[in-house]
Amino acid sequence: MQMAKVILGILETTSREKQGYKFDRIYRNFFNPDFYLTAYGKIHAKEGNMTEGTDGTTVDGFSMDKINKVIATLKSETYYFKPARRTYIPKKKGGKRPLGIPSFMDKVVQENARAILQAIYEPSFSNNSHGFRPDKSCHTALKQIKREWTGVKWVIEGDIKGFFDNIDHVRMLQILSEKIEDGRFIELIRRMLTAGYMENWNFHNTYSGTPQGGIVSPILGNIYLDKLDKFIEGVIIPKYETRKAKRRNNPKYEAVNYVLRKKSEDIKGSGIPDELRRQWIKEYKNLKLSRRSIKTLDPMDSDFIRIKYVRYADDFVLGIIGNKDLAIKIKQEISDFLNTELKLSLSMEKTLITHFPDKHKPVNFLGYEIYSGKDDSFIVEKRDGRKARAINELPRLRMPSQVVYDKIAGFTKNGKAIHRMGWTSLDLAEIISKFSAEIRGLYNFYIMADNVAHQMGKFRYYHKSSLLKTIATKMKISTKQVVRKFRVENTIGLTIKRNHPKKDLIFKYYNDGFDKNDWIDNANMDADDTPNLLRIKARNGIVKRLLADRCEFCEYEGPGRKYEVHHVRKLKDLKKKYQGKKQPPSWVLQMITRNRKTLVLCVECHDKLHHNKL
Repeated sequence: MQMAKVILGILETTSREKQGYKFDRIYRNFFNPDFYLTAYGKIHAKEGNMTEGTDGTTVDGFSMDKINKVIATLKSETYYFKPARRTYIPKKKGGKRPLGIPSFMDKVVQENARAILQAIYEPSFSNNSHGFRPDKSCHTALKQIKREWTGVKWVIEGDIKGFFDNIDHVRMLQILSEKIEDGRFIELIRRMLTAGYMENWNFHNTYSGTPQGGIVSPILGNIYLDKLDKFIEGVIIPKYETRKAKRRNNPKYEAVNYVLRKKSEDIKGSGIPDELRRQWIKEYKNLKLSRRSIKTLDPMDSDFIRIKYVRYADDFVLGIIGNKDLAIKIKQEISDFLNTELKLSLSMEKTLITHFPDKHKPVNFLGYEIYSGKDDSFIVEKRDGRKARAINELPRLRMPSQVVYDKIAGFTKNGKAIHRMGWTSLDLAEIISKFSAEIRGLYNFYIMADNVAHQMGKFRYYHKSSLLKTIATKMKISTKQVVRKFRVENTIGLTIKRNHPKKDLIFKYYNDGFDKNDWIDNANMDADDTPNLLRIKARNGIVKRLLADRCEFCEYEGPGRKYEVHHVRKLKDLKKKYQGKKQPPSWVLQMITRNRKTLVLCVECHDKLHHNKL
């Protein structure tokens, strides 16, 4: 049995080195148990896996026996995805978003498909695409804009109507068939797309779109919109960009320079009265000062056109160094392409054309406000001693004020912070950790904004007050008493003493400041949860434990029995369930002691556990 990471590496290398190569015999990888073990090791820890699909199963009880049964149905081509259980989650801007909950084994098969598709398509994806890709994120998209969009005049803010709901299944399969010559694999993807969903126990067919909440949806979306990337990069940009290396010199700037040179010569002349020389020097300085507002290169040079493009999932923006008429023309061509080639619609009302230098009407992209900065009145020294304008149409990022208002609305009333009633039942350490994670997460997302310190300062004022009031409500004391009693390292915190040699546990509210960081290291960002399977070097612990053929409770060892993995949603829930009881079951003590949400058991012990007989 060949390791999954080896096969995926071969697929990736082939895709990178052989342009136009068509992949066949892909489906047979679904017969390889190591793919399922790798997929399980990647997704098993997520809490959502303990939510039942329409078949009533969860991640609990995962075993090699289940893997073998799925492989058998895939070999006989009788594997069909079960309808997802549909639920709804609230949107940030109101309304609800549909979410499908697949059965767990369907998730595992989807993860296998995702890994294979990623290995095949990732090397050929555009560098301008940033959504749901290894080493890519919202921040890399924003960094590209900051790096490349200097001088942009107009921005097209792309908005595709209900993209993930409206992907055409026939077109999707046609696109896959261009690179994959494996009918069984294409049929598996078709079954995945058309599995349907259950809502209030009524079955609904899916005639378009990708599975909402499905593991494979992001990669399918990127494959579908890669056609748009190629159209913009291969047709639109070559069609309209000019070969001219730079704009022509600005005649107005040249005219002022000519006058300055003449005045400089006049000032240096001999025989000029001192009073007149002082007057000319004053005129020279005023003229030089006014020159700052004139660009050295002609911004209206129609022979200099550049088009910049960035996409994150179904959100995309185009920056245009050119006139508005060109932006309108490109917008229409993109709309026509989406209609004819991808069966999608561009929302003409929401797809705005924005004048980029206007800071009062910024571009909204990935939660940030983006505009072109300009400040001709301030001069900075360069390292070589020359002077230059501080900001010259450089892209600027801003954290919207509305974000803070929306965030604090959940824990303020009549302009004052209030306690979080739903959190008062939690442990103190958990309350502090949740508050700290909340503010740290918001800061980490907006760390590139120019005004992040100001906006996060406003947020922290209300947020910290809510933390104090939540602890005060739980402890039935005043907020002043909370500050005195729970002060750790100049912030609110809790220290849990532990016996030597274990270190004390410290839980504290975030207090590390809100410095702006333009060039945050993408390797340390967690804006996107897209681990790269191709980089897995070894099996993780849970897979090794399952393959050990050993019951971690009765300690029976050997191939004579079948083994399953028992899962709990959260270890803290298990602790609370048996808190105060004199003697919790030994399997509970074992999980708590080892700090694990999983326990590998033989089938006999697992059955006893679920019947409260273990």
